[in-house]
Amino acid sequence: MGDDTNLDLSFEIDAETVSLSPIGEYQVLDLEGPVVIVGDASYRVVPVGEDSEASEDVRELSVDEIRAALSELADNDDFQSIVDNCPTNTPLVYDDIDYLTRHLPTSSLQKCQKLSESTPFEKELLLQVAYVERQNSLVGHADNVLEYYLEQRAEIAEKLRSTDEIDSDVERSFFSYLLLASALIEELTTETVLNELFREEARLDSITEHVRSMGHAKRLEKLCDIQILTGGDHGSLVEVKERRNNLVHDAQKRAGLDELESRREVAQILEQTDRCASVLLTISGKNIESVIAKRGCEPYIEHAQSEAVADTITTWEQENPERLSRLHDCERATLEEIRWDTEESDPRNNITEGFTFDGFDDEERYEILMEFVGDASKAFLDRIDADANESNLDRFDFALMVLLCAGHRYEEIARWLDTDEKYVQRKENVIAWRASQFEKDLVDEIPRPEGPTWPSDTESDEQDGC
Repeated sequence: MGDDTNLDLSFEIDAETVSLSPIGEYQVLDLEGPVVIVGDASYRVVPVGEDSEASEDVRELSVDEIRAALSELADNDDFQSIVDNCPTNTPLVYDDIDYLTRHLPTSSLQKCQKLSESTPFEKELLLQVAYVERQNSLVGHADNVLEYYLEQRAEIAEKLRSTDEIDSDVERSFFSYLLLASALIEELTTETVLNELFREEARLDSITEHVRSMGHAKRLEKLCDIQILTGGDHGSLVEVKERRNNLVHDAQKRAGLDELESRREVAQILEQTDRCASVLLTISGKNIESVIAKRGCEPYIEHAQSEAVADTITTWEQENPERLSRLHDCERATLEEIRWDTEESDPRNNITEGFTFDGFDDEERYEILMEFVGDASKAFLDRIDADANESNLDRFDFALMVLLCAGHRYEEIARWLDTDEKYVQRKENVIAWRASQFEKDLVDEIPRPEGPTWPSDTESDEQDGC
């Protein structure tokens, strides 16, 4: 046990920087009558004015009654069908309603119109609320599980560090951890398969039902078939599922840790499981910001850093006006032009533009500058996250585009994004024709796919064994 005294666990998922997708919401306010606010759009539910054709009983609905009416929609089969067919993002280049109406099947739009006739809501409002519910039902669920997973991971890691043996307390935490890890992997797998199918613009109830009716093993196999998941990662994910099943069905041993002789072996399983969860986070597009930040193409990095610095200046004008004034008064600094080397882990010590350090000895002002750049680097990741959400591309495809535009090789991109290089090559075709003006403005030029590349015999053999 001596070599386990200072147990150092190495996890793939960074709990401090992992990006949880924001869950959508709508608000019902009383602004001279009930108003529903969904994102940037607002709808006055109850018509006002002498010329209104609405009946008195409709016009007298209160804010609470409107809220209750919206809540009741959750139990409506037609409304749920509309929710299931909604995408999980609307690109910035489109108005939400335009995008939703163009991409939903006719049957969903007809249901929306029919619901509008039987409720006090316009069809546009119903569609916006359905879009919000779609975000909550798919994206939000996986994120909630991720939060619980990270909490449980931290708990068992602490117990392993603080004990010299595998006791019942460690067993219970280990059992809970594997249940959460398995649940997280299943949620992310389902989400990734759905997103991959939805990219083909076939948003039909049957697709959702088909994916949800699949067993978890079949979903993993599907991701392996389309090569977004490598054979090696597929095998590791299957092991996690099998380990979880063995523990659940082993009622007598409960946590089934008798075959493990040391805390080190338990720690290795934790690290392997965390690696599997990290792979699913990346290919589902939830964990792409840091890769883009370090490896992205110059035009995009310049754009994102410029926006981040501008956002930070605006924030400091409100929260730290005196400290910001000291930086503005410094002749060596041009705040708007501050840039840093994104490949380094700490940008504060790698400023490349906007400040001259030679002979500078004002330590207090230096600390203020470092704090400013630290805030700007956080805003930089937020900007990447926002651009990925507003893109006409899926988040994972957005990352592929930025890395491809940087001129990296297929195998490098595949390694950084935990996927197969053949998948990267294939998605290059999709990006080439699907990128809108929004993406083209960010990266200057979308690379054109090159000539055909046939798989080698070795690649064929590996795929057969997937």
